[in-house]
Amino acid sequence: MAPRSISDTDLVDRLETVFRDVGYDGASLATIAEATGLQKSSLYNRFPGGKQQMAAEVAGSVGAQFATDILSPLTTDAPAADRIDGVAANLETFYRGGEHPCLLNMLSVGDAGTAARTNLRAGADHWISAFADVARAAGATRDDATARAQDAICAIEGALVLARVTGQTDAFHRALTRLPALLLGSSPS
Repeated sequence: MAPRSISDTDLVDRLETVFRDVGYDGASLATIAEATGLQKSSLYNRFPGGKQQMAAEVAGSVGAQFATDILSPLTTDAPAADRIDGVAANLETFYRGGEHPCLLNMLSVGDAGTAARTNLRAGADHWISAFADVARAAGATRDDATARAQDAICAIEGALVLARVTGQTDAFHRALTRLPALLLGSSPS
């Protein structure tokens, strides 16, 4: 077997960029081959399930990154507002100040397949749960905490969509600034 010309990690990173930039439906095999530097036959060798398998692996990778990197400040013993500020800083970096489209949005259109939808759902559920846990620790009821978490994520995700459409990132920055208030039910500082 010939040696791989690109590591699995680099390959998934490049696939992530393609799916972020053009979405699932816009990611033709020619576009993917160009972005990865691999021939179509090599792509099918690495991903026998085709583009759906690629999307599933990208969604799983980003979900794992969110759990271990982006949301990690929520698991510390710091005060709740500081933990949320840490997540906001991570989101700011991850989404490059609001200029980086959200994979959750870009892979949710089109038929990325059951495995990709499952991985996207798991990532979203984890994000909601992590935010809701902070809201519950601040005294919110289970239902209110879930609603606060969903509202916070909608503010972030909606701002990312708006930024992609308008080229303006102000709403994204406001969503991150308001994150403690959205989750803790307090006034923004």
